[in-house]
Amino acid sequence: MKTLTATNQRVQFYLTYTTERPTTTAKRSRLNTLRASLEERNVMLDELFPRKQLAVLDRILYITSGAGIAKVGANNLALKCDVSIRTVTSAVRALKQTGEFIIARLIKSHGGAGKYIIVDKKHANFREIMKEVFCLSDYKFAQLNAEQLAEQKKDGTLVAVSVEDENKSLNYNISYNSKQVKDKYINEISNVIKEEIEKNSTPGREYVVEYASNPLQIAFYDVLDSMPYQKSIKSVQHVLALRIGSDCDTKRFNKAKDIVHSIAIQIAEGYVFENVVATFSAALEKAVQYDVIAPIPSDKRPVETPKVPFYDWLRERD
Repeated sequence: MKTLTATNQRVQFYLTYTTERPTTTAKRSRLNTLRASLEERNVMLDELFPRKQLAVLDRILYITSGAGIAKVGANNLALKCDVSIRTVTSAVRALKQTGEFIIARLIKSHGGAGKYIIVDKKHANFREIMKEVFCLSDYKFAQLNAEQLAEQKKDGTLVAVSVEDENKSLNYNISYNSKQVKDKYINEISNVIKEEIEKNSTPGREYVVEYASNPLQIAFYDVLDSMPYQKSIKSVQHVLALRIGSDCDTKRFNKAKDIVHSIAIQIAEGYVFENVVATFSAALEKAVQYDVIAPIPSDKRPVETPKVPFYDWLRERD
């Protein structure tokens, strides 16, 4: 199956504006779920992820426990887990074998393989991630699932990666001299500053144009921008415009407008929304699920009312 790819901008946008954050509790819960799922297939977690590979798995489960998606380089994982790059690649390969995670790649401008994009297929955001980050329509989404099922059947049962196989080649430990450490921290600080600026700013129409993959997303932003909505809506109207989805049609567009208008009315009446984006997304998802179904034509003909002869009771008759 072809490896999925996505731009750094799309992944970063989703990570920046999602409301969920990684937690140790969520990570532990996901680890237990994965362990139970593997045991149902007669595979022990420790067999599939031996020794230090388990530390890599633990880190991946943590960073994906919030939004359901994470971007991370093999070098960074190796450094965080104090393991070799080979251990990281073996752990990622084993994770892909479970069938519960998608291992994609960032698109690099100068060729080569970019950072890992790891998506948890059992996360509540999975379908939204596939649409917003990878621009997959419902048809392509179904096709992807079919290809993965076929690939798993072809591969057969899960095969644990042994420690002996891992140690056959040289174990390249990552070592950083003082200059490399300094550059690493400078890059991390720059990324933090960039994310904070993005969180505290309110991008305009050009921001939506850059990330939109459907002209209706831009049109939706224009509609929101032209309306005298409250500041809590205006500050996230660029996010709302992208949240209507890359596969948005006229029907969903109109429903989304009604939802935003309803939120604005409730705010005017004194109601305070903790998260306008989350409220809008949940309402839109529910509205899409309850489409009006056209009545099915029946083969039965309507019963004809029998004709009764008219009798004039007012006229006297002999």
